[in-house]
Amino acid sequence: MGALVGSVAVLLLAHAIDAASVSNYSPELSEVKLYFYSPLLHVEQDVESFEPPPQIDLRRQLKVVIHGWLANRNHFSILPIQSAYLEQDAHNLLIADWMDVAFLLYPTSRDLVLPVANRIGTILSRFMERVGIDHSQVHVIGHSLGAHIAGNVGRYFGGMLSRVTALDPAGPLFELDSPDAVGPDTAQFVDVIHTDPLLLGDNNVRGHADFFTNSGQDPQPGCALLDLVTLHTCSHLRATGFFAESILQPRNFIACACSREEIVRMDTLCLPDMQETSLRECVPMGEPLERSVRGTFFVRTASESPYGLGTHAMSGPSI
Repeated sequence: MGALVGSVAVLLLAHAIDAASVSNYSPELSEVKLYFYSPLLHVEQDVESFEPPPQIDLRRQLKVVIHGWLANRNHFSILPIQSAYLEQDAHNLLIADWMDVAFLLYPTSRDLVLPVANRIGTILSRFMERVGIDHSQVHVIGHSLGAHIAGNVGRYFGGMLSRVTALDPAGPLFELDSPDAVGPDTAQFVDVIHTDPLLLGDNNVRGHADFFTNSGQDPQPGCALLDLVTLHTCSHLRATGFFAESILQPRNFIACACSREEIVRMDTLCLPDMQETSLRECVPMGEPLERSVRGTFFVRTASESPYGLGTHAMSGPSI
């Protein structure tokens, strides 16, 4: 484990970009794209040239999904979310692709979070204006560095978008007060799912509602061995799997309000089928979450898909 932590330290020290030289990455930034997906379309459509046909209902909520570092729009972390939304067929779906920036050294990609978000915001704003989509219809979902990008897309719109969901937002090179980190100012409602806050993810409360799965500490159930060989990628990616599952199975992840101290202790009072929880707010984590929810929440999961335990969150240890 020490060798893995050492590798992370070397990676973070290999800072490849001066903050004043963002213009050096104009070619990569110009390749940032948004693609429209629908069961009614045979292929994805580049939003900048897409004219929605009459059968596309533009009154639906618009989901905008943003991948993380070392990924693209077809990455296995994003495909389950895409597939779930398309199967549900209740929303319109955009997926961002910022691959050319995402495959730069991590410190460089991290420094380009705001320029990437501004590029996505520009494309999205033009599309919304062209086809008549209101701020209240837009929900932006991002993973890892993409979670911070999602937050800055929200800031591009002055915090007026309906919702931003941050899936295990990246922790390395972000401080509590980093101005380009996702935060509650980025949308009318911001929810965060933490699955690896001690290494790849962020341990700070970043939203109106923050969910710490299995106490939000690594490894996540089922990830112990994989985290050793993948530098915690398994735990880091679980946030996307949990969210994807919540789209089609909205009551699978019942989380209860708990203080951070209780969550870290994995206090049994945080579990949804304890008598004491009659005094606590219990809500479904993920897609079905109501916009009025506030606070920090605890939820347990299974070690393999389906991950959600529903109201049976104490039916045996999560291993």
